[in-house]
Amino acid sequence: MFEFIFATSSPRRIEIINKLNYKFDFIPHKFKENNKLNLLPKEIAIFNALNKAKSISKDNQKKIVFASDTIVYKNEVIGKPTDKLDAFNIINKLNDDFHLVITSIVALKNLKTLFSGVKTSLVETNNISTDKINKYINTGYYADKAGGYGIQNIDFKFVGKYFGCYENILGLPTCLIYESISKIKSINNNNFSICKGKKI
Repeated sequence: MFEFIFATSSPRRIEIINKLNYKFDFIPHKFKENNKLNLLPKEIAIFNALNKAKSISKDNQKKIVFASDTIVYKNEVIGKPTDKLDAFNIINKLNDDFHLVITSIVALKNLKTLFSGVKTSLVETNNISTDKINKYINTGYYADKAGGYGIQNIDFKFVGKYFGCYENILGLPTCLIYESISKIKSINNNNFSICKGKKI
């Protein structure tokens, strides 16, 4: 039986994970995301998730530790806003245009990588007035979200259309979690008698 930990304190991610068919414990990671690296956007998302997982794995080496990172990309990598002004600048930059949302999932055991993958979606945003942007920012909803917005927020309909995985834009593609667990089980499964090929 596998023992899983997810390195997160995000209420949104915890809510999504708790709906899965697997039992996870949750421990806040001890790593500050770095989006200024000289890497491709996908590589930055993996780097951040990997280091989040490592910050927990070193004290839980017998357990499989998962972590995730979501970034927004439009000519540059965009993470979570640092304050209201940063949030305004980010939303204004993304306003009435296209951008990418990239979410990574990694899984470690004893600091060794068992799985690493990313999901990418394309988002087209609505044209939102400056007044509405400022009103939204004053709610504080932007604070813990890459790109400063949440696709699920019905009070601030920033996303007009999207192409790809909805959960990815939400911040946690569960399809990647299922894929990772499937691969981990395959790695640890030594029962080779399940093959249904022709007997010789």
